[in-house]
Amino acid sequence: MDERNLYLQSLIREACNHPPTSAQRSKAINRLLRYVENLKRTENRGNDIYEEALYKTMFNLSKTVCEKYDPHRGSFLTWFNICLRNQYRDELRAAKRDRRQSVWQNDQAELDPLDQVASPVDATLLLDTWESLVQWIKDDPDNLLKTCHIRNNPQVNCQLLAYLKLVSGKEEKDIATEFGLSRGAISSHWTRKCKSLMRQWLDKNQRLFGEDNYER
Repeated sequence: MDERNLYLQSLIREACNHPPTSAQRSKAINRLLRYVENLKRTENRGNDIYEEALYKTMFNLSKTVCEKYDPHRGSFLTWFNICLRNQYRDELRAAKRDRRQSVWQNDQAELDPLDQVASPVDATLLLDTWESLVQWIKDDPDNLLKTCHIRNNPQVNCQLLAYLKLVSGKEEKDIATEFGLSRGAISSHWTRKCKSLMRQWLDKNQRLFGEDNYER
């Protein structure tokens, strides 16, 4: 585990060792949230929907991290990214519903209250299904990930990149440095090739990110 995740783990341990309503827990949680906010806001700066999802995820985290997060199942950032992706998807769907309402209904029409409620982040479900994805990455039963590699560099394949990026939480610049490649080469291969393979798996396993819960 890298230094960043070790630091985050130490904040979580510090927070959860104190009573829920104590000032000590609040202080540790606030330090954790400030760190995560500074880390994540740079990824989609200016994206209002993303920032809304980020703040809602952090709010949920502040209330549930000690009960929901299990460090034995993976790094904190991996867990947080799953919850954030789930919330971001909810926000996109809500925005799409709002746009549809504005087109087909007049200004006096009321939205269905049920449509305005985002589906909850079920961290237990997310972690269980996340383990399935991680296992698929590790096993690569059809050799789809391993055989999809950067040209003339079979070592740097989609199996390796998926494990380093999604499971270990490594940044592309650190992966590039480790293997003597440019960040652009890593980013290009991941975007053009590996993400498509991840999407194929997700399409076949829609339980991930609580997808079953979206059909109301």
